[in-house]
Amino acid sequence: MKRFIFLMLMGLSLNVFAHDDGGILGENADAVDYFMVSCSADSDRMYFNISTSTTKPLLSAQVVKGTFATNIPTSRGGVEISQGGGSYRITVNKNGFGKVGYSFEYHCENGGEHTETDITRLQ
Repeated sequence: MKRFIFLMLMGLSLNVFAHDDGGILGENADAVDYFMVSCSADSDRMYFNISTSTTKPLLSAQVVKGTFATNIPTSRGGVEISQGGGSYRITVNKNGFGKVGYSFEYHCENGGEHTETDITRLQ
């Protein structure tokens, strides 16, 4: 019983502090997934990290907010994007043919504290 309660608490804490999503890009080289992460007005940044278990085709994500844009390859590791609250648009793409699965972690923060974070899959 103690183990069950511990695992439940671990699951709850992961849901509170980290947000995960992902998908599978299809065979075509031009396959793209598109998301929007919304950070509450009191956020000063969004953390983002993308990963995959394959090395080819290469996979990366582009994060855009207003006039700011950055490319995040799977090899880069986690990135803090200090662009405040609002909508961050994320595209995930690859550089060649073949199915590729991926996952990413995202969450909004203010001074190291987690703030309200929502995601919508646009495509």
